[in-house]
Amino acid sequence: MRIKYALIGLFFRQALPVTLLALPALCLFVLFYREILDWRNTWISIFILIHSALLTLCLGQFRSRAFSFIYTRGFSRDVLWIHKMLATGLSVFLVWIPAALIVWLPIRSSVQDKLFISPYFPLMVPREASVPWFWLFGYAILLPLFHYVWIRRAQPTRGSNGAVLLAIGMVIAAATLMNFRWYPTWFLNLIWIVSAIMTATALIGGFLLHRTLEVQK
Repeated sequence: MRIKYALIGLFFRQALPVTLLALPALCLFVLFYREILDWRNTWISIFILIHSALLTLCLGQFRSRAFSFIYTRGFSRDVLWIHKMLATGLSVFLVWIPAALIVWLPIRSSVQDKLFISPYFPLMVPREASVPWFWLFGYAILLPLFHYVWIRRAQPTRGSNGAVLLAIGMVIAAATLMNFRWYPTWFLNLIWIVSAIMTATALIGGFLLHRTLEVQK
């Protein structure tokens, strides 16, 4: 299958308002947050949750005219799903990369050291270096799940709201796990394996269900 950049651009423009709001919000928070950044940071976790939900809301409005238009232009369901996921990834990276660079380059450290006279910097720069990868991990978990939710809700069969309950349950479980400060190594490995299985299941399930999606006018 050849990548259709015009189709990616169309989906990307649908999510552009969310991207334009999320980009400065995350960058400013990362730049001026005065505590040490940690992968358990509550505010960034909430940001990733809301950002992921809004992105999929923009791209999954299956009762809108724009949705009906693009889904009746002759593209296969597989092509539409793949390009929609690519546009989602592009939207995330345009927000994530600048924020990550603020952490990795001397930008955040300089602001904290010289503007706020923080005693933590530049000493804590190596400790914060891995944190942006956990942000990306959060997106990788939530976005396939949220895409699965709207695809499931677009099905004509009953029980579509069960996907919403599944997503809520997963978010609550993740928030509960983040409250603990220490895990044994075997449990951390188990979390990584379960997360990978969940992501793969949501991706495959969403991909297969998307093939039977009907346009609702």
